[in-house]
Amino acid sequence: MTAAQMRRAALATVLLSALSAQAGYLRVTLSDNNTRLTLTKTGGVNVLAPAFAEQVGFSEVKLSADGKHVGWLALFPNCCTSYPIALKLVVLDDAGRLHTFDGEKLAIFDWCFVPTRRAVAFRQGVLHGTDAQHFELRRIEDDHRMAQYDYPHDEQRQAHARSRAPRWLRCVPE
Repeated sequence: MTAAQMRRAALATVLLSALSAQAGYLRVTLSDNNTRLTLTKTGGVNVLAPAFAEQVGFSEVKLSADGKHVGWLALFPNCCTSYPIALKLVVLDDAGRLHTFDGEKLAIFDWCFVPTRRAVAFRQGVLHGTDAQHFELRRIEDDHRMAQYDYPHDEQRQAHARSRAPRWLRCVPE
């Protein structure tokens, strides 16, 4: 290989590295009826977000600050309500790998990408009858549960639990 060919090969490697470092998602578009989620990748290519067989919609769609992850709540029919409920948090990474979180198998009410970590935090609970809430912190790359925290049903104990809540769950809207 000549010196000029080596320089071109090195330049191509640097350019490919720079492009792959910037790979990810630019924006997300949810259809008016919340049944289709379109993801726009950094190269301008649009792809449809995958859905589960019984899934009827998407909600709480979010793009990570670095654009390398996009996530949403997957909505499923529920026997006992007139509306679908979120039972899974789904995160798609920039390599196209799907990560699914369902915690304690309760309804998921909200979630966030945790700042400064490659993780998500989410809030779960039952639909009616109690104010108890369950929170989980999950690492995206391997779905590992890193931490969990609970707000009990009792108002006084819940106020105490909220005052002592770990920093990681503060990004989860209430």
